[in-house]
Amino acid sequence: MSLPQRIVWFMDVRTVLLCLVLLLILRWFFGRPKNLPPGPWGFPIVGSILAIVLEIRRGVQPHNLFMKYAAKYGPVFHLKILNKTVVVLNDYASTKEAFQYPQLNDRPHMLFTELFKSEGVAMASGEPWIELRRFCLTVLRSFGVGKTSFEEKIGEEAEALMKEMSSFNGKPFNPKPLLSNATSNVICSVIFGKRYDYNNEEFKKLLSLFSENVRLFGAGGVFLFFPALRHLPFVSSNQLELNGQQVRKFITTVIDNHRAAFDSDNLNDFIDVFLKEIKSNEEKAKAGVKHGHLTEHSFVGTVANLFAAGTETTATTLQWALLYMAVYPKIQKQVQAEIDDVVGRNRLPRMADKSQLNFTQAVIWEVQRLTIVAPLGVAHAAASDTQLRGFTIPKGALLVPNLWAVSHDSNVWPEPDQFKPERFLNDQGEAAKVDELIPFSVGRRSCIGEHLAKMELVIFFSYLMHQFTFKKPDNSLPLSLKGRGGFTNSPVEYDICVCKRD
Repeated sequence: MSLPQRIVWFMDVRTVLLCLVLLLILRWFFGRPKNLPPGPWGFPIVGSILAIVLEIRRGVQPHNLFMKYAAKYGPVFHLKILNKTVVVLNDYASTKEAFQYPQLNDRPHMLFTELFKSEGVAMASGEPWIELRRFCLTVLRSFGVGKTSFEEKIGEEAEALMKEMSSFNGKPFNPKPLLSNATSNVICSVIFGKRYDYNNEEFKKLLSLFSENVRLFGAGGVFLFFPALRHLPFVSSNQLELNGQQVRKFITTVIDNHRAAFDSDNLNDFIDVFLKEIKSNEEKAKAGVKHGHLTEHSFVGTVANLFAAGTETTATTLQWALLYMAVYPKIQKQVQAEIDDVVGRNRLPRMADKSQLNFTQAVIWEVQRLTIVAPLGVAHAAASDTQLRGFTIPKGALLVPNLWAVSHDSNVWPEPDQFKPERFLNDQGEAAKVDELIPFSVGRRSCIGEHLAKMELVIFFSYLMHQFTFKKPDNSLPLSLKGRGGFTNSPVEYDICVCKRD
C-alpha cells in the first residue's frame, strides 16, 4: 500500500470512528426515554460511573452517595451506568410501591449467573423464577425450615458454636469464621444433608472464598449487577472468577455424589428432591410433554443461592451484633439480665421465650437497622415500560432499593446513626416492629431465607448472651463500628474475648 493510500485508509477509519462516536453521543442525548425520574447529569456512553468511582475512591460508599442525590432530586431518581438506566429508590414508600408491580420483579443479567454457569432462583425472572421460588419454599418447609420444630436443629448448632468459642479460654479470636461455619451448617443440613466440622479445612476454605467474593463484587455489588465493568483496564477480576470456579466445583461435587447415590424412594435433602424433579422433567421432555423449569440449567445456581442466603448475611449480622455488645457493655448487661429473668440459668433460651424477650429482640432489630447487611439490596429489572409515581420506568431499567437510606431516614428514625434499641419498644416495654425495617427487602422478591434467618438470629444471639460476655481484648485498639465496602456491609475484622458466665 502506497503512502497516499495509507493516508486515505487512515482517514477513512478515523472518519468511521468519529461518526460512530457522534452517533452514540446523539443516541445518548436524543434516544433517552421520556419522563424519567430526575437525576444527576452523566457523561455520554459511560454515564455516571466515573463520578461513582471517584466517590468510592474518596471513601464514600454508593448508598451514602445515593442519599445525597436523593436529597437533591427526590426519593426516586435515575442515573446512567454505561448504557443502562438505573432507578434508585430511597424511601420505604417508593420501594414498597415499586416492588408490588409484577413487571418490576425481573432480574438483570448478573455476574453470579456467569460464575456458576447456571441461573438460580435468585437470578431467574418470569415463569422460571415463580416456579423455582415456589419449589424452594415448599421443599424447605417440608424439611422444617421456618417451623418451630426446626428450632432443635439450630439449637444444636448454637451449642456446637459455643463449644468452639469456649475452646479459646478467654483468649482473643476472630469470630467471623466460626459464625459463618455455624450459620452455614444450618442451611447445609437441609440442602446438602450434612453439617461440616469447624476444623474441616476444605469447608473453611470454601467459606473464605465465598466471603472474599462478596467483597470483590465491589461497593454496592457493582460488578455483580454490571458484569461488563470487571473487564475495564483498572479492574482485576481474576481472583473473583477463580474463587467462583472453586465454589462451583465444591457444589457440583456434592451434587455429583448425590446423583451417584440417588434413591427416589429415600429423599434426604433439597438436592435429592431437585434431582427427582429434574429426572421427571427429562422424562416429560422425551415424551414431548410440557415440563417445568427445574432443569440442570437452574440446579447449581439455585443450590448456590440457597447456600449464600443461609450463610453470609446471617453470619455478618451476628458478627455486627457481637461487636455492638462489646462496644456497648451496658446494653449487653441489659440483654443478659432480661434473658436471665425470663429463662433462668438452668436451661437455654427457646423460641417460646421470644415473646418475653422484648429488649433482646429490640437489640437484634436495631443491629439490623443500623448496619443493613445488604445496603443496596438486590437489583430488580423492568420487564416492560411501567409508570411509577408519575415517572416512566423503561423496559430493561434496573431498580435499586437503597435499603440503607430507608433504615437511616431521619423522618422515621430520630437520630438514625445512634444505637438505640429502645426505639423498638412501645410504652408497655413490648418489642414493636416498625414497617420501615426491611433488612430482607420487601415484596415477592424479598429474601427467600428470611424466616430461617430470623429464627437463627434469635436462637444464636440469645444462646450466646445467655452463656457468654463478649469483651474487647485488653490493651488493644478501640473496636471500630465502621463497615467495609462490598456487596454486603460487613465490619472491619476484629478480635474479641469470650468470658463464660456463671
